[in-house]
Amino acid sequence: MALAGVRMIEVPIENSDDVLEINCSQLPEHASEICDILENEGAAQRYYQQFALEYYKQGQADEAIVTLKRGLANAKSNDQTAKLPLLNLLASIYVQKAKQPLASSMVGSSSRDMLLTMATALLTEAERISRTEPNTFMVKGMLAMTRRLPDAALIQFNNALQLDGRNLAALLGKARALFAKRQYQQALHIYQQVLTQQPRGKPDARIGIGMCLYKLGHSNDARRALKRAVDVDATAAAPQILLAVIELNEAKRRFDLRISRDAGDPEKTGQVMEEAGECLRRAMGCLQRAYELQPDNAATLIFLADRLIAKGDIRGAQMLAERALATADTMAIQAEAHFQVARSLHASKKFDQAFDAYTKCLSLNDKHTLGMYGLGQMQLQRTDMSSAEATFQRVLERNPKCVEVLRALGYLHARLPNTKAKALEYYEREMHVLADEAAEHARQTGKSGDHAMAWMDDANLFLEAGLLYEATNARKARKAYLAASIILQRQPGNGDHIPELWNNLGALSQLTGESTESVFSELNAAAEKCARVLGARPKQRTNEVRRLENTQRTIRYNVARFYETCGLWQKAENLYQTIVAEIPAYTDARLRLAHIAYFYRANSREALAQISQAIDVDAKRPAPWLMRGNIELQRKNVQEARRAFEHVLKDIAKHDVYALCSLGNFYLAAGKSESVRASSEANASSPVAKKSRDLAQQNYKRALEFFGKCLQLDARCVAAAHGVAIAMGERGFANDARRLFQEVRDAATSGLGPLTLCTQSSDFVFKVPQPPIASVQHSVDDMRVSSDVILWAGVNTAHACVEIGNYRQAILVYESCIKRLRETTLALESQTGHFVVQAFDAHGEGAGVSEAEQAERSKVARDLQLYLARALYVQAKSSKDVKVMRMALKEMRELCEAANVKLPSD
Repeated sequence: MALAGVRMIEVPIENSDDVLEINCSQLPEHASEICDILENEGAAQRYYQQFALEYYKQGQADEAIVTLKRGLANAKSNDQTAKLPLLNLLASIYVQKAKQPLASSMVGSSSRDMLLTMATALLTEAERISRTEPNTFMVKGMLAMTRRLPDAALIQFNNALQLDGRNLAALLGKARALFAKRQYQQALHIYQQVLTQQPRGKPDARIGIGMCLYKLGHSNDARRALKRAVDVDATAAAPQILLAVIELNEAKRRFDLRISRDAGDPEKTGQVMEEAGECLRRAMGCLQRAYELQPDNAATLIFLADRLIAKGDIRGAQMLAERALATADTMAIQAEAHFQVARSLHASKKFDQAFDAYTKCLSLNDKHTLGMYGLGQMQLQRTDMSSAEATFQRVLERNPKCVEVLRALGYLHARLPNTKAKALEYYEREMHVLADEAAEHARQTGKSGDHAMAWMDDANLFLEAGLLYEATNARKARKAYLAASIILQRQPGNGDHIPELWNNLGALSQLTGESTESVFSELNAAAEKCARVLGARPKQRTNEVRRLENTQRTIRYNVARFYETCGLWQKAENLYQTIVAEIPAYTDARLRLAHIAYFYRANSREALAQISQAIDVDAKRPAPWLMRGNIELQRKNVQEARRAFEHVLKDIAKHDVYALCSLGNFYLAAGKSESVRASSEANASSPVAKKSRDLAQQNYKRALEFFGKCLQLDARCVAAAHGVAIAMGERGFANDARRLFQEVRDAATSGLGPLTLCTQSSDFVFKVPQPPIASVQHSVDDMRVSSDVILWAGVNTAHACVEIGNYRQAILVYESCIKRLRETTLALESQTGHFVVQAFDAHGEGAGVSEAEQAERSKVARDLQLYLARALYVQAKSSKDVKVMRMALKEMRELCEAANVKLPSD
């Protein structure tokens, strides 16, 4: 007679009415002993099934397998149906073993596949015996779920339900499959159906109901369902864990600074934060109860580890995660435990061990998104950029709007060669995702207007993007830095810690032509912040102090550049001299002093002395040599200029575009000089004339070589393309030159991409514009009329039209050039006058365009008016158009009046 509370299995003794009672709590260690007894007594297959189940319940799955295999081997050939329960049970055990983690079952991925293959074979045999056995469909559904094929699983569970519509196990399986397919509403309906049929069944359908309700956005209803599950079974840890998850997610949502800040009212913000704290306390209470109920529950340990990491207790978190590893009973849970171990190691800066832990996590669950992201971070740490990119791309495929992954990919490409554009693409995608989130939040809260900037709270995104934009688009760089400054200003004191940001804003404002008020305000803010931070630092010469001092000098340099823009040469010169006195090796400041000395003081000796000192500091830097060549060229010392440019190409930078272009201009001018000499000879066939023509062709050829190299290095170099067009015109290809001049003009005006050159070798020189010196920022230097490529491309276009007899088009182009000259002159005068008079007259310094520049602009204006008058005259003469002739005479009269030459009134 069986004792109360003890499960006994009675095995009939063969050829007797007696039975053999076997205590299930005292089963033999090896199942073969039980199998021998069953074979000796000729027991039916159902007894093998019963003992196999007992072994399995006691955690001895291998002994259960042995029992089932012996039962199948002893099955009678004429009673195949008796094998069905054994086949299904054995297949089910194989499926469960395949789901077990590596640490507890020592099953590799190949062994897992083998187990699932064996289960499939058993189910195939079971289906051959009977196609109407519900348990076969059930196990096939379990197999499909293990293989993460919810669609296939759903088919099998439906097959089982067709045979028995009240099969609760099939209903639960179908609900799980629908949940895996994210069809939460249908899954909820089935869980409710199960609850109606079996209110106190195991597993509790209320847990599934709570999960579905939460996924559907009904958090309060989900809480009620899970709390009811706790009321029904106070010993269950699962509903406590799920309640903790809901509370943790709610706390995280409320703690989101963007949402709490968006509340606007400080009192309301404080209330939101208090509510978030209450959610966190409830979550920890649920986790504590779950831990008390099941101290070794892996899920509880994992969530507790997560909370300890959030609190900064890294060592405690690692210990709990390692305990979870030892008790995890599924691959998914063990993968999560490995992830928490990896996070702990990552936070402890044990990067190699963290890399291994992330790898183990993904070996158990290759779809663990956070594990993939962590692995990508470790690959970045190892500078394995290609692997990191592949890993982050996998995450991005699953989560296209994950801002963390977009940031990581932007960071990665920003540090790879030739992928800066790709980095900007990822940063821009992140900005768009955040803007979409802001719009959605505004829609949900019923707010109108653009809330994108208020939603964004990470200045680093815009700082990184601005840094990359600096090389390609100054306006976008400035916009990004402005966004960063707005975010930093919301964080008290943070803006002061990076005065470089305000310095960059000021410099970019100069480059993009912002108002002088704006430039001055930004540079002044940079100087004040830098001084404030330096004043708060200790006096010791730390690296931070040195960085700030260098930043202060850079700000001072940019302020000096700003003064130059405003025409305050003396103030700029004083600042440059202060910088050079502090740091004699500051060559940029010396070059600016040289520029002011020559172009605005007409002191070539001082300019060349400053350049010589810059060369003494760093003889391998191209900029001083280029400026020396430029000044010598202005002084008509063409051979000295040529030697300076050639020195750069031979000894410093053979691919320097400015030096190449300048030498191209040198040989272009030399070719023009020889052409003029040849044409001045009375006898065109004389040896002197022939020699001059040959030299002209040689010089034009050399010029084309240098311009061609420029365009190979920089297809957008309009100065080089302009030189090619000039050479073409000088060599007689006026029509091709006109087309190329127009293309140069269009490209310079629109900033569009590379120029397409004629394949004919030819060349032209009416006026060669000077390209701005490399490595020097744009300022009033580049507004000199001699550097206006757009103007001179237009002038030469008109000249080419004259050469081919198209006077009507030449007149239109000359008029547009005169208009441009007037507009640029007015812009230069207003930029160097209006603001300076308002802001700096108290200092008693005059401002404006240099006398040399004024004289040059006046001369160019006269020349253009003369060119226009000549074209009008020829056009009127050829077309006999009186109106056009009057226009020509009007232009000539204005020129004569300007020169104090009287003409007859008629």
